[in-house]
Amino acid sequence: MANTPSNFDFLSIWQEAGEIQERAKKAEANVYSDARVSCFYARNCVELFVEKVFDIDERLIRPRHDTSLMSLIHDRGFKQNLKYSLFPKLKGIIQMGNQAVHATAPAQRDALQAVKELHHILYWFTRTYTPGLDRSTFGPFMFDDALVPQTVAIDAKLALSTAKQIKELKEKVEAQDRAVREAEQKRLKESADLRAENEHLKQQVAQAIQTAARAEDKHDYKEAETRHWLIDPLLREAGWLLDKEKDREYSISDMPISPINPQGHGKVDYVLWGDDGIALAVVEAKRTTTSPELGQTQASLYADCLEKECGVRPIIFYSNGYETRLWDDVNYPPRTVQGFYSKDELALMIKRRSERKVFFATGEPSVAAIINNKITNRHYQKSAITAILEHFEVNHARKALLVMATGTGKTRTVISLVDLLTQHNWVKNVLFLADRNALLTQAKKNFVNLLPRISCTLLDSGLKKGSVDSRLYFSTYPTMKNLLDRPAETRPFGVGHFDLIVVDEAHRSVYAKYRQIFEYFDGFLVGLTATPKDEVDKNTYDIFDLQDGMPTYAYEDTSAYAENFLVPPTKISVATKFIREGVKYKDLSEAEKAEWESKEELAEREEVLPSELNNFLFNEHTAELMFSQLLSKDEHGGIHVEGGDVIGKTIIFAANNDHAEFLQKMFDKNYPKWKGKLTQVVTYKNPYAQALIDEFSAVGPDDKPLPFDPKNPKMRIAISVDMLDTGIDVPEVVNLVFFKVVQSKVKFTQMMGRGTRLCPDLFGPGDDKTTFKVFDFCQNFEFFDANPEGVVTGLAKPISQQVFEKRILLAKLAENASAKAPENDTEKAYQAELKTLRGYTLDMLHHQVQGMNLDNFIVRPKRQQIEPFLKRDAWENIDDAKHTELEAHLARLPTEAEPFNGDEQNNNLSNRFDNQILTMQLSLLERGLAPEPLRIKVMEFAQQLEAKTSIPAVKQHLQLIQDIQTLEFWEHVQVVTLEDVRRKLRNLMFALNESEKKVVYTDFEDSVVQVRDVTGIYAIAPLKLTQYRKKTELYIKEHQDHLTIQKLKRNKPITQSDLDILEELLITASGVEDRWIYREKVLERKPLGTFIRELVGLDMNAAKEAFSDFLDESAYNTQQIQFVNQVINYLMSNGILEVKQIFEPPFTDLHDESAYGFFEEDKVVELFGRIRAIRANADVGDMAS
Repeated sequence: MANTPSNFDFLSIWQEAGEIQERAKKAEANVYSDARVSCFYARNCVELFVEKVFDIDERLIRPRHDTSLMSLIHDRGFKQNLKYSLFPKLKGIIQMGNQAVHATAPAQRDALQAVKELHHILYWFTRTYTPGLDRSTFGPFMFDDALVPQTVAIDAKLALSTAKQIKELKEKVEAQDRAVREAEQKRLKESADLRAENEHLKQQVAQAIQTAARAEDKHDYKEAETRHWLIDPLLREAGWLLDKEKDREYSISDMPISPINPQGHGKVDYVLWGDDGIALAVVEAKRTTTSPELGQTQASLYADCLEKECGVRPIIFYSNGYETRLWDDVNYPPRTVQGFYSKDELALMIKRRSERKVFFATGEPSVAAIINNKITNRHYQKSAITAILEHFEVNHARKALLVMATGTGKTRTVISLVDLLTQHNWVKNVLFLADRNALLTQAKKNFVNLLPRISCTLLDSGLKKGSVDSRLYFSTYPTMKNLLDRPAETRPFGVGHFDLIVVDEAHRSVYAKYRQIFEYFDGFLVGLTATPKDEVDKNTYDIFDLQDGMPTYAYEDTSAYAENFLVPPTKISVATKFIREGVKYKDLSEAEKAEWESKEELAEREEVLPSELNNFLFNEHTAELMFSQLLSKDEHGGIHVEGGDVIGKTIIFAANNDHAEFLQKMFDKNYPKWKGKLTQVVTYKNPYAQALIDEFSAVGPDDKPLPFDPKNPKMRIAISVDMLDTGIDVPEVVNLVFFKVVQSKVKFTQMMGRGTRLCPDLFGPGDDKTTFKVFDFCQNFEFFDANPEGVVTGLAKPISQQVFEKRILLAKLAENASAKAPENDTEKAYQAELKTLRGYTLDMLHHQVQGMNLDNFIVRPKRQQIEPFLKRDAWENIDDAKHTELEAHLARLPTEAEPFNGDEQNNNLSNRFDNQILTMQLSLLERGLAPEPLRIKVMEFAQQLEAKTSIPAVKQHLQLIQDIQTLEFWEHVQVVTLEDVRRKLRNLMFALNESEKKVVYTDFEDSVVQVRDVTGIYAIAPLKLTQYRKKTELYIKEHQDHLTIQKLKRNKPITQSDLDILEELLITASGVEDRWIYREKVLERKPLGTFIRELVGLDMNAAKEAFSDFLDESAYNTQQIQFVNQVINYLMSNGILEVKQIFEPPFTDLHDESAYGFFEEDKVVELFGRIRAIRANADVGDMAS
């Protein structure tokens, strides 16, 4: 092998590279004879190369605890010094080597590509590190395929290695390399001469590195080829081995003849074949530096050719390695996908083109007629299903948002939707996502009961690839995120596995945190929410590609109450003195004052504020008053069942976990006869919370309420903190107690929904639930009456994202401040410190980006934006474009980077402290002062830390901790001073977390100030019809070719019959159920013709025709014609002009007397007649009643 010409002969110029050269040649020699061995040696060679770099490059420090290959190549110093375009090549070789050892044998083509990429890496290695090399004459060396030995195995059974043999080879080679390395380390340790020689080599290498950096590198690293190394792994993830010649560069004919392709031949980058030899998909690969859209037309032409050849039109993919588009041009426009479909998934997609049954073809029964009434039998549920199916089939959409009030049967609606979509061959596999296991358990139970033919499974994080055996999976968002965070080879689901993804309680916080899950899967997306559509966040509508405020279908609580599908609330406002006014020392009795003074936490205070009650102070008598009100049997007491003997099922919304546990103790203390069983705390802290929910929601046969057994009482009162706010379906709930302040309108609406469900026979046969009572102890009704939208808060960015963004800004501001001409030495020294801070900050940011795993399913879609910033140089000049790129694409991405140094340990408490200090630093640089609230907070931190001197790390910085508490420290504080505080104290935040939250328990006498029924005062909010009007207007604008709309626009007479037909269409399009509400609210009592004419305006030709004789230049002067044109322009824009408006601007702008200033009275009368005639053509009288 030594005498055989090789592409790696250039390594001979440096004896230090001898072993590396030997392994590279072995990889080269086995490309065609044994691809598995070739890929193994390519990876092994990379391992030697990396080890050698760490041995000879003094800039690098070998990690202490983890010296694995992956740890070494992700080391900050190594990645920073490696030519950035080589890193994907490095990763690709390692992946191919791993496949060779652990999976199927790589194809010869892959082995050849691995050796080519190895050639680039080792060229860079030799050029960068070889001492005394004349770089002006060294290279470049182009890889020569002819030098690769063409030996091909004659007998596969004898020549080709198995995975087991490769594992044995791997263990043998690793043992040999380890022995050699240990022997060398031992010799170095024992021989001073060898150590001196080694140090001399390092000095020579350091000089070589500097020389290489100054010399021009003319080598072509073939970065365009790297796109295949980005695309190939994505294809392999989907199970495409690409091990046959026809899989790549497949020759086709029948391409369009053109000057650049006179023969009409072409080569498809990839063809994905079915088992029957049919082309399932084409993949067009474009350069990484170009847009994937440049491949769309070419890919489509390839698909045309393969369709002629195979008789089936393949699915089209086109990609630049960073972004991939899928185009099933038979059904949908192109869309972005995060990977490729598997063979079975592509075959199913093509099969569905012919086997998928339509819902809206002529002659087909209506959707409502084929819905299973045992699942859904209400009109609005059927309308919702129809709207979604129409959106999918007629509009070719793939996303839908369903807004339905709590208790109106969202889950049942989705079950019917899944039933129809599976029966009609639209979907096979379904994913149901929710934020809590309790919601999933409840949803799964409903699916099992109502749609037993679909196999269901609750997902857990232990699911293994290849063990997916259910059609419908239920998962929390964190569980699915953890599964998708796995390496591709162990990830259980590909991008095309789920045909339908259902998102329960679709709102912006879910999408902000877990949006990547919905973007990873390529199925239909259906969002469910009970949030009123006018309050659904705009970003949520954006996710579903819908107009703001216009969901696919909405059925809200107002309609549900009116149609008796939900029961309305009876609202009881209860005011106790302490909850409304707080607890004041001066108002207490002498005995209570003594109790107050005995409490260390109260001794220095004069009062406890209302906001502190049930958070800092828990008062027994206040809790007793609440329970007394709830259990009272008078008109303002709770609803009782069992003939009035037992309190009906009740949810008490507590302020926090301590408050909930306190309330349970108070109940058990005052009502011992129930043996501690009637009331239970249901919070996330209780590991058996689901068992309690099951007990609370248990029903008898036919879903009838279970009788109450006083000798063995079951839970009737659930005290909840957040856990029962949403999604729990317990129709028997008849009492809600708000013992906490709620300021989110969305959350308040969801909590109220816990009582709205119907419950037949609750009080006995034929005696149904007709209302539920809401006891508000915290003025929530009053708050939302004064603030109908509640407190609208922005969705907070994650702390890590905030810190990343603030560090970018800090670096920019520090650069600006240090660029000013210093006026004295002090200022000069300060500017030098700012430059140091800027460099440190940018180093940290660069380190964080280098630690981003490009194979992570969240990171991978942003790979193209990340790669430029893998080079440290890219951070030096952060202009506005880079700043925007970093904030928009990189700031929110997860990183696997190790801590930058010992000061920068990564944990939530330390990161929060970073965020506070960064805010102060930015304020100093921008405004010259630190925010007072943050300064006080940092001083309080220091005060708390001073009490923790038993902790050595605190004691070490005691002087700084004491200084921070003085005003002198803050008088002239500087940005770099705050940086010192940040680095020294951030890792001490754990000490503050150990402090127990102090709460106070008292038994002061409270009193009920007022109890009143406020149902009529704080009635249900009036129906908001802004969005219904938008839908009507949108329908009219999109259907201007409708005959009646054309008549109105062209000033043609219309009939009442014309309007009646059009009104039916508009009412359906608007979503308003009630015709009279539609006329009253949407049309605002205007005749329909007038409403439409005002919206579409008058056609220009029709307007000019109506006033044609007034435009005769031979009969009228310029000013007269100008006035008439003013009338025409107004009608074109507004459709209708009332005569009285003629005497208002803009018609009085030219003359105070309007038309009378230009025309004789007879002509004015004639002009007004034309205007009235136009008005009359839009109006056929009042609408029929």
